[in-house]
Amino acid sequence: MPLPTVNDVRVVDPIMTNLSLGFRNKEFFYDRIFPPVPVNQASGTFFIWTRDYWFRRPVGGVRAESGPYNRVGFGVGSDTYSTLEYGWEYALDEVTAKKSQTPESLDVLAAQYLSNIMQLELEKQAAAAGFVTSVWGTTTTLTTTDQWSDYDASDPIANADTAKRTIRRNTGDEPNMMFVGAITWEKLKEHPLILDKYKHTQTGILTEALVAAALGIDQLVVGKSVENTAVEKAPGTASFTGADIWGDSALFLKVTPSPGLMVPNGGYRYIWDEKGNVPWAMENYLEPQTRSTIHRIFSHWAYKITGAQYGYIYLDTNA
Repeated sequence: MPLPTVNDVRVVDPIMTNLSLGFRNKEFFYDRIFPPVPVNQASGTFFIWTRDYWFRRPVGGVRAESGPYNRVGFGVGSDTYSTLEYGWEYALDEVTAKKSQTPESLDVLAAQYLSNIMQLELEKQAAAAGFVTSVWGTTTTLTTTDQWSDYDASDPIANADTAKRTIRRNTGDEPNMMFVGAITWEKLKEHPLILDKYKHTQTGILTEALVAAALGIDQLVVGKSVENTAVEKAPGTASFTGADIWGDSALFLKVTPSPGLMVPNGGYRYIWDEKGNVPWAMENYLEPQTRSTIHRIFSHWAYKITGAQYGYIYLDTNA
């Protein structure tokens, strides 16, 4: 073999400047259940007009000639929110940044990484606030033959009707969104009762829109985000255990994306806009003693269920 060889003259494999591999969630879903509401105070109070008065038919509406009118009234209550600050920093050493041969800018990657962990935190908190028992107007835990994974006995169409009827009778409005976890979706889209709705018109592969139509709901959203639940190890080591953030539940909910006066909605995420941190803020500053650029991300928020009766959740949809 002639010398020198290619390995002799190219001791380091070349850096590909147009390719790198990364991993992150394709989409997050926290704002779909809890629309964001910017507020100008870290904590505050909002009014809730008493539901009972708006659905009660007053007696004594007949007025005698020259007699007084029967006077009526409506009540009002209030609730509060209190935001907390969440934030992280990433230190990028100046020497490391200049030596880097990665095709991406490490400053750009730092911003992307911080934004990603911020959204993971928002996603986890949204699931903890809204995809659990005893927070909405009605919680029903499915068991045995009622679970949607039992294709012979369960009936998700009847369950949807029950949820819509319950919300309508409690609020005068119907839910416009159904939110399910990915493992619930795996069973729901193959359920014979739903497939039967389309057996003469479709190929048998159902989309979210088709299942939503079969259940009589405007929109069906599938929460597909995942997290690494492995315990963090020492610096320089890593392990990965992937798990769904959204479990096997199905939430029927009235969602109004734009908040306003007298607007019905199940819940919001209140964001205190301290200094342009809606949905979050990014800052950089120099740390001279370590010759590092510190990338910081932060925001102030609070998840709040504002209209529990606008929600109905089924837990344990799968066996």
